[in-house]
Amino acid sequence: VGRPRPAGLQALALRRLGHGPCAALPAEEPFRADDPHFADDDLAMVRNGAACVALLRLPGREAPLEGSRSQKGHFAFRVSNEEFETFRRSLPALLERHRVTPEQKVDVEEQDYDVQRSLFFHDPDGNELEVTTWDSEPSEESEASAFLRSALLLDVRTAGEFRQVALPKSLLVPHVDLLDESAGGIERVLAAVEGDKSAPIAAFCAAGVRSATAKAVLEAHGFTNVQNWVNIEKILYSVSQSR
Repeated sequence: VGRPRPAGLQALALRRLGHGPCAALPAEEPFRADDPHFADDDLAMVRNGAACVALLRLPGREAPLEGSRSQKGHFAFRVSNEEFETFRRSLPALLERHRVTPEQKVDVEEQDYDVQRSLFFHDPDGNELEVTTWDSEPSEESEASAFLRSALLLDVRTAGEFRQVALPKSLLVPHVDLLDESAGGIERVLAAVEGDKSAPIAAFCAAGVRSATAKAVLEAHGFTNVQNWVNIEKILYSVSQSR
């Protein structure tokens, strides 16, 4: 009782020094290599079935990995919703029961990402582990997710909102800069798609109102493939469901 049955290895995030391959890894199939939102010189993703491995280059001046999410290094196991609830109730007692040393961490951090819930805890060696579950099971890539793979991610929030949290590879053009023709917002978007007004553009803000305005403005200027993606959470959820 209290021991989850993993549905699969959700993720294994590792840091590596330099540029060389990690030959000991069993996962050999490139994962999302063609996704422009994950194309990064410091990131490589591979998979073996449902198991995914993320390789992140360790900056030269950074201290060796200590098993923390701050360096993106930890194990994540995916379980069913039912198993997650069972494990959430039993985990604190399990950690106390199997404490090896008085200094061992036995606290549990719970995170709710709206579409995904996770429990973070540590083993006796101080390595961080994650048990996670999705509120809905992953499905085959939808047409919408496929659109995101090639779309320009157009963030039309304010610069202040952008500084607080932003999607990698996204372009910030506040919606007021699109409404004001003298602000150069339209030109910035056009330059980002290399002059192709038929290029896919995923506009988003915080609640979908400003991105709806941006979509209408861009279409009035001849852009023909703009979608309103409402907010960051909706984009992240769609990306997480793609395989």
